Amino acid sequence: MTLPAEKPIARRASGNALPATLRRVVRLPSMHLDAAEHRPLVWAAVLGGAGLGLAWGIAARLWMRLISTNPEFTVAGTAGILAIATLFGAFAGLAFAARRRGWRRWGHFVPRGLAVVFFVPFGLAAGAPVMLTVLLATLAVTRKEVVGAWVLAALAVLLVAGTDLGVPVIVAGIMPTAAVALTAWKWIALRRQDARRSLAVDAWITWSARTTLLLVAAVGVGFVSWQVVTDKPGWLAPVYVLLYLILLYPLFLALRIGLEPRASAGPRKAS
Repeated sequence: MTLPAEKPIARRASGNALPATLRRVVRLPSMHLDAAEHRPLVWAAVLGGAGLGLAWGIAARLWMRLISTNPEFTVAGTAGILAIATLFGAFAGLAFAARRRGWRRWGHFVPRGLAVVFFVPFGLAAGAPVMLTVLLATLAVTRKEVVGAWVLAALAVLLVAGTDLGVPVIVAGIMPTAAVALTAWKWIALRRQDARRSLAVDAWITWSARTTLLLVAAVGVGFVSWQVVTDKPGWLAPVYVLLYLILLYPLFLALRIGLEPRASAGPRKAS
């Protein structure tokens, strides 16, 4: 006799599931990675990360097939993309478990370091714009502007010395100089935390450095988007660009696990 009354409740619950899921997805970039209220099993996190990485690799390969002007699959190329994505996902899952379970010292930093190391192969061959875009954006968001400045410096030197894109030689001198200056200032600011003026200047410099990293990452997105629109003109071009942005988002979330500093919360019991 209670079944008719239960149907509206079930209907309301199912209707609220999608908004709740969307809210969780929106909050992912700001989720506290070192929170202790949920401690996933290590093997489940690794296998889940590997599975998600494999799914990303398949989706990325299909996207490449859609935008290619000479579409063809090679076994070596496909296997390489899938292997890179799967390994990165597995180590990102391990890093996630390490952070959520409160691992300390090498148990905390080694999985994070492995996640970052296994992200670098995404830059092989034609994947350099993808890797650099996600890396610079993640460095900016995780407040690692000093590391980001050195990445920009190395990129500027490589563009000037190793390519014929017409990048001015002066850029190869300005970017390393800026990275040295930023590193020196951060070293000074850490030892002058009581000076209000120093803190204000440090906040402005930090904002400028992070904004620069985000702008360069946006240039990377624009470069790939321009190539897609040029090679695949028509109404499908915006769809391909949107799919590219969707592919970037999971990489950003996974790389954030490795790069974001540990939260300065109270002591937690290590598992």
